[in-house]
Amino acid sequence: HARTVAVDDGAGCVKLDLGFMVFNKVTYSHMMEWLEGLGVEMERSDMSFSVSTQSKGGGGGCEWGNGNGISSLLAQKTNILKPSFWRMVCEILKFKNDALTYLEDHEHNPDLDRKETLGQFIQSHGYSLSFQEAYLIPVCTGMWSCSSQDVLSLSAFLVLSFCRNHGLVQLFRHSQLPTVKPRSQSYVNKVKGELESIGCRIKTSCQVKSISSIDGAGYRVLEKDGSEETYDSVILGVHAPNALKVLGIEATHHERRILGACQYVHRDIYLHCDQNLMPRNTSAWSAWNFLGTTSRGFSVTYWLNQIQKVESVRPFLVTLNPPCVPDHVLLKWNASLPVPSVAAAKAYLQLDQIQGKRGIWFCGVYNGHGFHEDGLKVFACTTCPFFLLDLPRIMN
Repeated sequence: HARTVAVDDGAGCVKLDLGFMVFNKVTYSHMMEWLEGLGVEMERSDMSFSVSTQSKGGGGGCEWGNGNGISSLLAQKTNILKPSFWRMVCEILKFKNDALTYLEDHEHNPDLDRKETLGQFIQSHGYSLSFQEAYLIPVCTGMWSCSSQDVLSLSAFLVLSFCRNHGLVQLFRHSQLPTVKPRSQSYVNKVKGELESIGCRIKTSCQVKSISSIDGAGYRVLEKDGSEETYDSVILGVHAPNALKVLGIEATHHERRILGACQYVHRDIYLHCDQNLMPRNTSAWSAWNFLGTTSRGFSVTYWLNQIQKVESVRPFLVTLNPPCVPDHVLLKWNASLPVPSVAAAKAYLQLDQIQGKRGIWFCGVYNGHGFHEDGLKVFACTTCPFFLLDLPRIMN
């Protein structure tokens, strides 16, 4: 989630963030405080979004956005005459209120059941098919690379949290959120300096093969190259499946049960300049752009020029799981994202059953909703006592 690359735009070198995008003061309060404490410079970003349910050059479907007010909303002029489109618009306004009310109730009352699926939420609130096909399903399938049918089985609580935290419930007043101006590499370097200043030894590019206990006297960490290290305790800042993999047969029943419930989707990601993966109508272009069909699925394209205030004549785009390999590819990589399933929502509430119980701590964004804020909070709870770091307000 912290990767900065330098590319040539023909007029000079441009730095782009490929993992870190934006955050906000309400749901990323600890992240904001932490970055401000490190002295990281921030700037305002744009989190507008668009939906295009037709491929480039295709007919029919629906295309709209919220980046430039009414001109984006009516980027496809035929939408003006579609009653289903205007019903969708009204339902998005309703969806914001319904989602915020639902989240407020469930976040302040842990006794409320979080087993409700997104499909059950949609049905209980009476949303139309046009709302689902031209808004909610494109957003969800684009983000989690699942089928339209699988979207309805996702956790209502986790999906609604994601939509709220990333401004996807705002129709006319899209979010103006902060982002890191000198890119994420700047705060990675600052954190590295902080840790080294208190005597921490940092090793990078080390592939861990396994972690095994030493007769109750700590743990042996075996690397892929055969080298070993021994430690009193271990903090695993990796995805849940990777944690189980390195623990191997020594993983306890509860660790396998809880971490095994955290599912991930693996995505191909491209940095490119191919405008075919953006809305056909340029007035609909937004920071996030969901494009595809309900039958074949959707991809999401981030317009970095808009999000990171990149001044260049070239459009720098990041697309997750495009329908085909884009033209003008600058970089390709793979990443995994936690799936907001009902099982994951349940597992999240049970993580305290395995944290530190045998000198092993699990520090990952699955300790929440898959956001930077979740990773930071669990970092504070698990690692601050070891490093003697002062993050008292996060600990409370």
